[in-house]
Amino acid sequence: MTLKDIAKASGVSTATVSYVLNDGPKGVLPETRQRVQKVIDDLGYMPNAAARSLKGVKTHTFGVVFPHEGIEPFENEYFSHVLSGVVSVASERKQVLMLFTGMSWGEVERSVPKFCDGRCDGFLFIAPPADSRFLVDLAARNKKIVLLGTRAHGIPVSTVDVDNVLGGRLAVRHFIELGHTRIGMITGSANTTSSDERVTGFRMEMAAFGLPIDERLIVEGQYSPHVTMAAQKLLSEREETGVTAVFCAHDSIAEATLRVAASLGLSVPGDLSVIGFDDLPMASKFDPPLTTLHHPLRLIGATAALTLLDLIEDPGSEPRERLFDVSLVERASTSAPKR
Repeated sequence: MTLKDIAKASGVSTATVSYVLNDGPKGVLPETRQRVQKVIDDLGYMPNAAARSLKGVKTHTFGVVFPHEGIEPFENEYFSHVLSGVVSVASERKQVLMLFTGMSWGEVERSVPKFCDGRCDGFLFIAPPADSRFLVDLAARNKKIVLLGTRAHGIPVSTVDVDNVLGGRLAVRHFIELGHTRIGMITGSANTTSSDERVTGFRMEMAAFGLPIDERLIVEGQYSPHVTMAAQKLLSEREETGVTAVFCAHDSIAEATLRVAASLGLSVPGDLSVIGFDDLPMASKFDPPLTTLHHPLRLIGATAALTLLDLIEDPGSEPRERLFDVSLVERASTSAPKR
């Protein structure tokens, strides 16, 4: 079935049918639009998204790419809250979402054609590696891209994130105000700017208060609910290092730290104070409830979606960066150190 078939059945030109299907660029009288739409519905016409894209016509579809192998996205609180913001914008703006998930990042990078076949007008990438050549390739192909949770170095693409440096500083400041001086950190996954920036904030605030940084107290972790090795390493050396407070780059890392502390017979916050990052709903249910940095995930998802749609509407617009503030949510996992 073609536009000509619809035009013939509707008694209009193929151009008019195109205007109805694409909501422009020229207006169509309401009664004509209704007649054409009825024929489209009656005949069950489905436009080919790829073909329309090749002609420069928008598909009103954008992709959300969450390439984290082994993580169920809808059971992952970070992703589900970000996605709720994305979905709210897509619904309001009558856009279709296409999810790319369940893959490792390596699999994504080997699937460039999937992202260039015209099915999507643009893409949101959630926390991709900061130095990915894949992002460079897509940007070179003039694909509309917004990064969420990561800033790519040297690639002119829009990004939406929180002020991770501020978060690191607020965590350390809270510990210091409570009287801690032996402060450690378990970082997030390597090759993510969010983790690097949280470490930067940690170091900046320690320096601002004139506290020496013991490199033994900064341990590389990962963004995973199953991370325990980093916490085990840091806390098992507690007698030697004297660490009394730990800033974790993610709430799931903090949860693992609480479990390891309990297994070693350490009380929280009596023997060890712990701060997380993101303020996921589960954080308030930890034992003890977690002090953490609030990350407005739903707002960030919605902002990223709006940024992408603005870019699709105005392809010539300059890339933009939007950073949201974080705030400390004080609960029961922090207190003054034992004297």
